[in-house]
Amino acid sequence: MNENRDSKKELEIQKKIRSTAGLLQENDTVKTLLESLAEGVVIINDKGRIVLINKRFSEMSGYSKEEVLGESLNLFINNNLHERHNKHIKDFFENPRVRPMGIGIELNAKKKDNTIYPVEISLSHLETESEVLGIAFITDISERKKAVDELNRRNIELDSYAHTVAHDLSSSLTGIIGYSEILLADTDIEKTKHDEYLKSIAISGRKMNSIIKELLIFASMKKEDIEIKKIIMNEVVESACYRLKYQIENSESKILISQLLNCKSYSGWIEEVWYNFISNAIKYGDPKSNIEIYSTKQDDGYIKYSVKDYGDGISDELKEIIFEEKSLQKDKLTKGFGLGLSIVKKIIEKLDGFVSVESEKGKGCIFSFYLKG
Repeated sequence: MNENRDSKKELEIQKKIRSTAGLLQENDTVKTLLESLAEGVVIINDKGRIVLINKRFSEMSGYSKEEVLGESLNLFINNNLHERHNKHIKDFFENPRVRPMGIGIELNAKKKDNTIYPVEISLSHLETESEVLGIAFITDISERKKAVDELNRRNIELDSYAHTVAHDLSSSLTGIIGYSEILLADTDIEKTKHDEYLKSIAISGRKMNSIIKELLIFASMKKEDIEIKKIIMNEVVESACYRLKYQIENSESKILISQLLNCKSYSGWIEEVWYNFISNAIKYGDPKSNIEIYSTKQDDGYIKYSVKDYGDGISDELKEIIFEEKSLQKDKLTKGFGLGLSIVKKIIEKLDGFVSVESEKGKGCIFSFYLKG
């Protein structure tokens, strides 16, 4: 008996909902307004049942108007929020007014395929002759949230680099100023000391130039701004080595460059990758051993480009974080790789590749990056 009564009641509810939906759609003014809005619109009764959605919300949610007619508004809400949402609907109809929904919290809606996406919702109401209807104006803010998240991520990255950059630049400037003042104050300084101080000034100047260039590359790292085209990898390596000419000349190591495989990429960024890898190999490798640069074709279509040194190597713990941003843990373990390797990782990932390091304590390192051939 109860089942029959419930079934009859449900038929009456559905009949009333369809009648209300029909009246709204027969009103040309209402229909034109709803379909012209850029926002999605959902109209519900005081039980949270859907009376009508507009075309925009149909596109956003993946549901047709007929599919959702008479369904609970919970259709678009995560299951774990149904009970709380039902209470919100009850509270709204007890005091209907124009207001934004979910102030200070992130709101999400659920599509027909169960995809969750961020939304902004404003609430209003419509009084008809027989009932009060709730109206939700829904905006998909996926792109805006993506842009905000990207901005926040970049701000965090810039903040994390600020201390390192300031320290490195300050250290180099201190050296330049100090040696310059000695040269100015002592005009009779012996030639050996004179040349040694000039050499130190040149080293500090080059280091500052490298830091600034790395920071500029990081600040302007947008893939959409670059042109991907075939690059001659040996030429890119030679250009990086030219920038390192002074360090190479003052090192006992020889740079052995194999015939490298070419690929499609952006030479400006790739040169910076080689510059960092080779610079670190000179700095941390065994000064009496060679530095090897080579490439190998991988089975998955990637080309592996590598720089191998024969230095002390690095610990397994450091291998896990050496390409990451500066952190207290990395500061404890690293010998001062600075901005370079984290920027290398970002560059290669922007070019749809990845990086790796292989090392055994006392047996040197192989730093590699992988790009599609």
